[in-house]
Amino acid sequence: MQADHGPRLCSQGRGFLGLGVGICCALLIGLWSATAEAQKAAVTLSETELQDAGTELRAALARTNEEAYAQILTLVEIVRDPVLNTTSVYDIIVHYDPDRYSNPRVGAYPLNFEKQFMHWGRRVALYTQRTSWSSGRFYLRDISAAHEAWILTSDARLLIRPIHKKTSSNDAKSLRQAYSLPSYTDLRTISAWLRLMHPEDRELANRRRLREIEAEKNSLLKDLKP
Repeated sequence: MQADHGPRLCSQGRGFLGLGVGICCALLIGLWSATAEAQKAAVTLSETELQDAGTELRAALARTNEEAYAQILTLVEIVRDPVLNTTSVYDIIVHYDPDRYSNPRVGAYPLNFEKQFMHWGRRVALYTQRTSWSSGRFYLRDISAAHEAWILTSDARLLIRPIHKKTSSNDAKSLRQAYSLPSYTDLRTISAWLRLMHPEDRELANRRRLREIEAEKNSLLKDLKP
């Protein structure tokens, strides 16, 4: 008696079709993101625009009723990436001091560096989804412990994609979206953040990047065709 493989083959076919559609969607999203960032890289901000952008971002990181964040946040700055000379890409620099936190009922500031990085990193990612300018890296520094780390803002945006697929261009609505991001992060997402987070301060990172660019220029293999 010959077995009927029809239903199983149809099921496998649908599975392969779904996988193919998923891969195509991922490729299209990646292509669209790369094109959008290339267009943004042509935008150069004036000093006034940089200050305005920093003010907007500060409001996204610590709203008026978030007293704890307002206490510890010491610096929010947007500066041009000094390593990339051909395009206008801007770094986001945030400093905070958990020792400035004051709450008699709680005691010490409750979030460690990694949790603070993920929490503010998600707000930075949401903010940079709607900017007209291109962002490169988000640097967070705990000035009380001289602890600093960075993540590519493009990586941060990928990590929040399942949470917010569409960002409003309206400033007030965008702020509400930033504040509404859930405080809970599942273990898989935490693991992804930790893999993409680089414990390195900005000055050292830029020096390393310049050395890598110089080494690539001087490489004997640079003229070899694949």
